[in-house]
Amino acid sequence: MKIAIDCRYLGKSGIGRVCRGILDHLDYAADEYYLVGNAAELAPYSPAHIIEDETDPFSARGLFSIPAQLNRLCDCVVIPNFIIPFGIRIPVYTVMHDLIFLDLPQITTRGKADYLIKKTLLRRCLKKSVGIACVSEFTRSRCEHYFSKDAGKCYVNHIGLSEHVLSFDTSGIRKTNTIVYVGNVKPHKGLKTLVGAYKRLPMGEYELRIIGDKDGFLTGMDRSDLETEGVVFTGRLGDEALLREIAQAKFLIQPSLYEGFGLPPLEALWLGTRPIISDIPVFHEVYDGLDVVFFKAEDDGSLQEAILTSDPAVQSDRDLIQKKYDYAIFTKNLLEQIVRNG
Repeated sequence: MKIAIDCRYLGKSGIGRVCRGILDHLDYAADEYYLVGNAAELAPYSPAHIIEDETDPFSARGLFSIPAQLNRLCDCVVIPNFIIPFGIRIPVYTVMHDLIFLDLPQITTRGKADYLIKKTLLRRCLKKSVGIACVSEFTRSRCEHYFSKDAGKCYVNHIGLSEHVLSFDTSGIRKTNTIVYVGNVKPHKGLKTLVGAYKRLPMGEYELRIIGDKDGFLTGMDRSDLETEGVVFTGRLGDEALLREIAQAKFLIQPSLYEGFGLPPLEALWLGTRPIISDIPVFHEVYDGLDVVFFKAEDDGSLQEAILTSDPAVQSDRDLIQKKYDYAIFTKNLLEQIVRNG
């Protein structure tokens, strides 16, 4: 088959990781691939055909920039998100990460017009897609809740750990008295709860390292909260530095109020670091049977207690993680959907 993939998402947070995970597990000899995106980033994926397009897929221009030649050259297109560019006339297979724009519009959209645009794009995705890979049962259930007519196209396809995580060598890394948070700084990530819990800890016992950009902080917190002694913003880190930060920490904390999957705790488990995570439904789904500690979401007292009473030693259970959360499995399931519907 001739399959196009919208790779303009490479380097863009979690969606970029999913795109990379797919590209790393394709059999380029079995099918013919047309990769749309930055030519330099896509060069390693020879012998795929590279179609240069560096437009931002989240922008208005990006909605119209997918090359028309794909309709002539390819049998279908894979888009690792819900935004389907206009002009595509071949079958579309998408990946649905979450429906946070509909579930929490008050903190993820900029007014009624923005909400309606996002809802329209989500509805269009459900209607136009042939198959929709939902990264969790929670996400699939939210698709069914909002778009029951087309939700039969949805199937659960868990994302996994990237190759650079699976191959990272933790030998020789010593634990430090640090707590790490990895992710963006949007309100649903629960950083207000995390900082509140940190202030309750004995002074100087831990350093809290927030890995991500401080700019654009959207939690509604006072700026003074960001200057708390012992709280360090590292900024964005490269893969090697990021994984080292996680591996040497005593705890990784994911205080989210909402997620479609929530990957950093899984990375922490693989690297031998204890995850402490909020008790939201999707985390109970994804981390069932794994060695994590739950705390009550939005309750900094509950999080404080979890930090003070949890043993940093963790059972990583790598066999179980790889059996359930592997991009090789994700990609195989995606291609089987294409063959089944082709």
